[in-house]
Amino acid sequence: MEQGPDNTEDLDRLFAQAPAPAVPRALERRILADFDRLVARWTFAKALRGVLDLVWPGAPVWQPACAFALSLMIGLGVAAFAPLEPPADETSGVFALDQSFDIEGAQGV
Repeated sequence: MEQGPDNTEDLDRLFAQAPAPAVPRALERRILADFDRLVARWTFAKALRGVLDLVWPGAPVWQPACAFALSLMIGLGVAAFAPLEPPADETSGVFALDQSFDIEGAQGV
């Protein structure tokens, strides 16, 4: 069989003139039902997107992730100043940042 521009153009013309095959209604319903079932199937990505929409509706995935990472870093930074043992007396603060430092003006400077 000869290959060339004339042969492909003839084939394209024949395909354009051919009638479209009729699809049985039962087959169409079955395909659409399979598609609906596939769309309704649970996936991890859909669950993650649903949780992220609860946290921050309509936002891209990176925004809630960055907000969580920033709040985690702030929390870890504050926790670094927390004492590991309870305070010895009532006058000392619970966190290291709660203490007031008395700065005297005359320190021999």
